[in-house]
Amino acid sequence: MLTKPQYGWSDFSLNGTSVYGLSYLTDVAFEWVGQAIHGLETLHPFCVKGSLEPDRMLCMVSYWSCYITVESETEKPYTEERMVQEYSHTSMIDFCRSLYADISGSMDEWVSFVDYLEEDLEEKRGRLAEKLERLKELISEQEKYFGPNYWLN
Repeated sequence: MLTKPQYGWSDFSLNGTSVYGLSYLTDVAFEWVGQAIHGLETLHPFCVKGSLEPDRMLCMVSYWSCYITVESETEKPYTEERMVQEYSHTSMIDFCRSLYADISGSMDEWVSFVDYLEEDLEEKRGRLAEKLERLKELISEQEKYFGPNYWLN
């Protein structure tokens, strides 16, 4: 879903969608993990965003699917010819599992992804580790709601 960050960029894609190059202008690890935690805590759809420079990508994560929209940061309103809207049959729980795996698998790179804020990287690593641990707990607690027969019971 997310590639290992390199030179201030990470590629994002879901099954059946285009690849979107996300820049360091969005602290993807912290913002996206925070949104995923909120979504799993409340079992409500959530939205993550990323800067494509100059455009902005929004991904709405619903229960059974994800919806991607790209909008301009400079052109208002965005013309239909340039509008991007894509759909992926990626459930909320699968999105969160992939997010957890991708961020935890490249922890050093994600901690330093946004480096213009002059933060203490060890303190930041600790905060990200706490968020990832919470996300992991919620995935385990909430996966029962995303099984194939849950709504039939």
